[in-house]
Amino acid sequence: MGKNIKKLVGEIKSDYNLEDNIREYTKILGEKYNYYALVKASMNYYTMKEIILEMTDKNTDVCKYFSIITRLINNNIIKRQTVDEEAVTAIKQVRENIEYKMKILTAYTDAFEIYEYVLNRVEAGIKNIVEDVNVEQLSDKMFQYVFSDNDKVVINSKLQLIMAQLPIRMTKNKFYDVIANTLLLYKGGDTLSLDEFADMLRTSALIKKPKGFDTEYPFLFHVYNDLKSEDYKALSGEKFDDLQTRLTQAADIINEEASNYLLLQEIVNDLYTLLLTIDSQYDINITYPAYKAATEIMRICTESDDIEDYTDVIMDNFVSIEGVQEKAAEDIMQLESAFDVINTGKSDKISEYSLDDEFKKLDTISKLLSSSLFIDIDKDDKKEEKTVDDKYINDLKLELTEEFSKLFEANSKLVNRSIMCKIIAAMPVFLNSKQEIKDYFDYTLSGCKDKSELFACNNLICELMEEDY
Repeated sequence: MGKNIKKLVGEIKSDYNLEDNIREYTKILGEKYNYYALVKASMNYYTMKEIILEMTDKNTDVCKYFSIITRLINNNIIKRQTVDEEAVTAIKQVRENIEYKMKILTAYTDAFEIYEYVLNRVEAGIKNIVEDVNVEQLSDKMFQYVFSDNDKVVINSKLQLIMAQLPIRMTKNKFYDVIANTLLLYKGGDTLSLDEFADMLRTSALIKKPKGFDTEYPFLFHVYNDLKSEDYKALSGEKFDDLQTRLTQAADIINEEASNYLLLQEIVNDLYTLLLTIDSQYDINITYPAYKAATEIMRICTESDDIEDYTDVIMDNFVSIEGVQEKAAEDIMQLESAFDVINTGKSDKISEYSLDDEFKKLDTISKLLSSSLFIDIDKDDKKEEKTVDDKYINDLKLELTEEFSKLFEANSKLVNRSIMCKIIAAMPVFLNSKQEIKDYFDYTLSGCKDKSELFACNNLICELMEEDY
């Protein structure tokens, strides 16, 4: 099939036998999408079924969403009821609900990272375990760690990890300048990308909280409020231990919830793909042994409340699908390499052959099966974006400066330093040479007169560097 795909794509690019080849292209790509999605969904659905069966509380939103997914699989994949608008609407709504939950969990992750940074830096002082730090030696070790690799991507990644732990001794105006200089990198690009970057800064600093932040997870919200209202300069050892314990509990909740929702979203994206393709592709794909095996795994999981009774049968079916997902992915990659060329470059022919709806569907599926689990599938990629100019950058700079100023006024210096550090680490590196980087290391470390903070930074950074070796 690989050779046929290559030939098909080549002929389309050469405008040879165009109508027949484009129709064949949409047919084969639809088949591959359906095949890939079913095999992948069967494995993830089985894993999620095991997780659900182990849960003591079956009244959670995770269980509710899984129940809807199970109903759709049972009706439209196993029993082969024709996919109607109600089924597509249901899976789309579940997808939106999961995204809603993940935005809240991500916001809490950002919030607790800010306060974890603060707690880490006051711990040594509270517990009286401060030791002197050789600043010059630490700076040299950091520099050697960052530049022990010649790959620029690796260097930048290491540098951002280090920056996230360094003491921040930066004035607010310098911080605003760093943001402004980063905004300039988007000049000449599209406004959507710059807006997404600005929103990332706002959400990371909790300037912008998602809907449901204060209602969906009462325990997390309570912990957040306690951390936010705490006076860290007057923190007792007992209070520190209490906050640390509750922060750990909150992190455990976030990790479990996020892990479940990420797996659910993978299943949802695959099931969404199946609902869009199964009515037209089932009769072809069901002739393949791996497709039959994947369907059988899903049938057993939907019909049984004790899948351990079917372990041997399920494992035999898993053997039948081994390797087929990777092969289907290779075929899809080859077909998708020509998708934009056909969809954009031959749009007039697509309309002439009445294939607009088919290509719109394939474009949606391509997004659903991409590595971006929460990609906006309704975004029109053909829509012309506005270009970022000096006025757009200046207006956004003023907005962000005002928003961060209000945020800093509401927080203590310790918390503000944590926010600055978090934002700096999330942005492209603003230092332009090795010497600038070394100077920055020296400056931040030597400028930190808080022995507890310096001790914590030394431990955290050394631990980070040791993990990488």
